[in-house]
Amino acid sequence: MQKSFINRLTGTLLLLLLFFGAFSQEGSGIFVSDEPFAPQKTGNLLIAVDNLNFFKNNEYKSKYVDGYTLTGAWIRPKLLFYPDKKFRFEIGGQVLKYNGQDEYITFPWFAAVYQPKKNLSIRMGSLNEDRNHGLIEPVMDKEHFMAGQPEAGLQAKYRNSRIAADLWIDWQKMIFKGDPFKERFVFGVVTETTLIDANKLKLTLPVTFNGLHQGGEIDTDPGLAITHIAISEGFKLSKKLDGAFLKSWFAESYLLQSTYPKGETALPGTNGTAVYFLAGITSGYGQISGGYWQGSRFFTPLGMPLFQNSALDQPYAIDQNRLWTLSYLYDRKIFDQSRFGFVFDLYYDPFTQKLSNSAALCLMINFSVLFRKSNL
Repeated sequence: MQKSFINRLTGTLLLLLLFFGAFSQEGSGIFVSDEPFAPQKTGNLLIAVDNLNFFKNNEYKSKYVDGYTLTGAWIRPKLLFYPDKKFRFEIGGQVLKYNGQDEYITFPWFAAVYQPKKNLSIRMGSLNEDRNHGLIEPVMDKEHFMAGQPEAGLQAKYRNSRIAADLWIDWQKMIFKGDPFKERFVFGVVTETTLIDANKLKLTLPVTFNGLHQGGEIDTDPGLAITHIAISEGFKLSKKLDGAFLKSWFAESYLLQSTYPKGETALPGTNGTAVYFLAGITSGYGQISGGYWQGSRFFTPLGMPLFQNSALDQPYAIDQNRLWTLSYLYDRKIFDQSRFGFVFDLYYDPFTQKLSNSAALCLMINFSVLFRKSNL
């Protein structure tokens, strides 16, 4: 019966591919909101608007994560000013509204962006968290970009023909002496080194290091400081094709390690490991990929819950966790920096023989208009 159910869902997915076949696939850009740095606009003042509308339904079959629907939108109006060709100043705000909730959640937006060279940028204040910094789903949930608090702290990004790097600290809670709570920040380093890029074949080595820390020396909270760390190393191989139908294929492989405080979850130890394999094709009908995950006491609170071996708020854990995944992505460009996207994910657990799924519709709108032109 379970096999028949999987076959029906696979058939449905193929029908979706055919339905969207009239549109072209131009690469995933749904979760991109940062405006490109434009030194030629020195002296100009611009009004920019970033807006993400999302509807995501999660049908999860798991003992430590429930299914739910996440629907709403956030909008981020801001002013951009270039006092110099190497500097950009951003000020504005972000408003998050969940459909069916009366509350409007507001956040300030401030960023100072310094780009001393074309391939190097430094941000202080609000951060660029496009595509979750390139972190894979097991260590950073896709929903972080949709409905999480905007990241703020310090960030440096570097890119040349061989190396791409993103280093950041998202300072979520700062403390003063005597505060009854601990400071909290998320940190990360993501690097990707290109080994081969010739004849439409590309081989890169991604290495990531990210985590969460809660602690401090000047607070009055009696609890101990805690730190979560997740590390991944792997390779990504892709090949561009000349076919009218198939555009490219790709294969990825990752080895992951995680560390966490003893006793924080139902897991008996303080560290875990995992392997993750992905392969897929991109065509005019979208991108479809399949994957295999195997985790051994692996846990990070920042990752997608189904990939974890436990949870913070449940007295349940498993030593070995396996998932077979199938994913379809459709991403259509509306105009520059604005896209419509559809994502459908299947997660099959061979231990419990249960199938979870998630479907999301996203509309990302980004644009800027000139408010005052420089007289220079």
